[in-house]
Amino acid sequence: MNVDTQIHLTALRGLLVFQRDELRADLHALQIERARQLADIGAFPPDDRKAADAFAQDSDVSPGTQERLHRELAQCEAALQRLDEERYGDCVDCGEPIAWPRLLAQPAAERCAACQRAFERAGDPD
Repeated sequence: MNVDTQIHLTALRGLLVFQRDELRADLHALQIERARQLADIGAFPPDDRKAADAFAQDSDVSPGTQERLHRELAQCEAALQRLDEERYGDCVDCGEPIAWPRLLAQPAAERCAACQRAFERAGDPD
């Protein structure tokens, strides 16, 4: 492995660690917000369920947001594992190296741009 490659991998590891830590913090903040919302709902009188339900609907954390954060966190952790196993940077579909600009823009990418387009066209839910 040449020095440039080592520098690139170190920079990408730093980006992935930063993203992982940010995602964990975002998920933690969502959990705290959800707990606060549940406590606020409990403050409504039992006979005012309509107001409590309206409050919950207006302030509820989107389940889609939480799912997206979990998915992105899993992708970051998988990329870090590939780095540790020296498999990082190669497309999981075609085996070719993923271009540096793509990795810089999307450090958790596991496919080259061409394979990612084909993957998305195929409509795979992953």
